[in-house]
Amino acid sequence: MLFPSDSQVMRPLSTSSLTSEYKINYPQTMETQMRKLKLSLEPWRELILQSNSVLLWEKQYHASTILAGSTMFFTFLWFWEPTLLTAFALLGFTFTLSDFLLPYILSTIYSAENWTPDKQKQYEEICTNIILYQTKAELLVSSYYRLRVTNRKLYFGITASTLIFLAWLGNIVDNLLLTYIVVTFLLMVPGMQRHGMLNKVWENVSKLFTELVENAKVRVGHKQE
Repeated sequence: MLFPSDSQVMRPLSTSSLTSEYKINYPQTMETQMRKLKLSLEPWRELILQSNSVLLWEKQYHASTILAGSTMFFTFLWFWEPTLLTAFALLGFTFTLSDFLLPYILSTIYSAENWTPDKQKQYEEICTNIILYQTKAELLVSSYYRLRVTNRKLYFGITASTLIFLAWLGNIVDNLLLTYIVVTFLLMVPGMQRHGMLNKVWENVSKLFTELVENAKVRVGHKQE
């Protein structure tokens, strides 16, 4: 069975728990997914390793490279101002052309003799992480839709408030700027997580929230006196 039982679905999800659960003994379906993914990405494996190195900020200039590349791309879109249909069509054309040409180019640049066991290990780890994060996302979506049956009020409140917030945010912030911020943040997340930045931000936010709650309690206590 690909997904855990109902009790497991409702548990808080963590990458470490998923890793410990699946790393030692994969279910048959998981092994099939891993095999298919490795075969489908094999023509891109050298590029995947290089991209993974950049996303994890293995060198000091990788973070600035991601930021500069994303900024240049969205600046080009801002100057060009294509229609939504044109942008999607050209983006799809770019992906299609890359899918057709890049495997030939990569096989010419990187010979099979240069593929080492160390690279194979890194490639398998990347594929494993992709499957694990995919499983985690599917579990989150499944847990969310389960609320529709187990707690309809909470499901409605979360859905309605999220949609209203997105509508308000899209109305006051330029959509291209908002897309730039979201895409750039997602590209920076792996490196931030690897270097512990997200944990520091979360600790600071939690500390600030705790201080605000304590100050509010103190003010309420003074008013009651």
